[in-house]
Amino acid sequence: MLKLRTLLIKEWWLLARDVPGLIILFVMPILLIFVVTIAQENGVKGKNARIQIVWSGNDSTIGSEVIRKNLEASGFFEITDSTGNAPLTPLLVRELVGKGRYPFGVILQTADTSVILLTDPATQESFRRTTIQSLRYIIQSTQARMAVDKMVGDMAGDMKPEIDQMIRKTLENLPKIRENFAMKEKSAIQPNIIQNNVPGFILFAMFFIVIPLAGSLIAEKKEGSYHRLMTLPVTVWAIMSAKVLTYLFVCLIQFVLMIGIGHWIFPLVMGSEPLQIGNHYFALFLTTVASGLAAIGFGMLTGVIATTQNQAGLFGSVMVVVLGVLSGTFFPVHLMPRSVQFISHLSPIRWGIDNYLDLFIRDGSLITILPGTLLLLLFFGLAMMASIAIFAKKN
Repeated sequence: MLKLRTLLIKEWWLLARDVPGLIILFVMPILLIFVVTIAQENGVKGKNARIQIVWSGNDSTIGSEVIRKNLEASGFFEITDSTGNAPLTPLLVRELVGKGRYPFGVILQTADTSVILLTDPATQESFRRTTIQSLRYIIQSTQARMAVDKMVGDMAGDMKPEIDQMIRKTLENLPKIRENFAMKEKSAIQPNIIQNNVPGFILFAMFFIVIPLAGSLIAEKKEGSYHRLMTLPVTVWAIMSAKVLTYLFVCLIQFVLMIGIGHWIFPLVMGSEPLQIGNHYFALFLTTVASGLAAIGFGMLTGVIATTQNQAGLFGSVMVVVLGVLSGTFFPVHLMPRSVQFISHLSPIRWGIDNYLDLFIRDGSLITILPGTLLLLLFFGLAMMASIAIFAKKN
């Protein structure tokens, strides 16, 4: 026990003197989670704002008036049709959209012979497709309704008021559509951006211990500290255990820090609901320990394979970013191609994120997170065995 305590003190001194490593472990994840979360929050608010559309139409026709009225009544679009007192011409609309003054434009040709939808070439593709689809739906449904009204008016004659009343009553009696989350009935957790983001950055922060952990292993090999330790009655297992316990405690600090930011800081800064972590505290502790051990296993394996600190830092940071992107740290996995989604299931960061999402959002239990936890522990065990085997062989 005395040997292990001495080794632990050594590890803490090495970590405390590694200022860049401490910045990577604690400052960088905080900055990233703030930047990403605030950007996503502003993106959601932007989607709730009305989309600016510049309009040129033959307003003397009924079709043009009805289409414009329905576009404004949808609540999604804000239409501009003039500069000062002069109505916009099709040529001016095309110029305004082409220069990026407006993201979209609508031109109704003379006598409503055709409708032209214009898009700024610099508009994001997903936003463009969604908006154009909405415009097509509203315009085509308006045209269809006008055609039906004309047909009914021609056929019904004096019965048109009765038919209009019958259609109106039918529409009023249609079942209401409600949106809800597919969650347990008694669950008090409400999904939001913070509930989704914090799990990803907990794992992201944990796996970045690869840089200081791998760096300490390489420094010991280069400076001869390991060989001096081996002249003492200590084993490789004791040396590795000291590193595992030290960095596991670091992972627990990172977890508490991220939870604190989600629960106290974000509500103050963004006015959002505080992070809810559910009621299954043992399951939360278990998945945190398993995630931290998996991150340590990855760092140890990188440290024994790399020959220089530059190699370890470059490879470790790039791999963590790649695994974080694949695992849904920065944007949802379901937006990726199916092949990439399949690959993400092989990432230990994905296993940890899924565990936290099960606990933070789906109100899961110990049984729910057990498969992911076992995978994380298995990854740690295999990584440690490989690290010790390579470490002993090289030294």
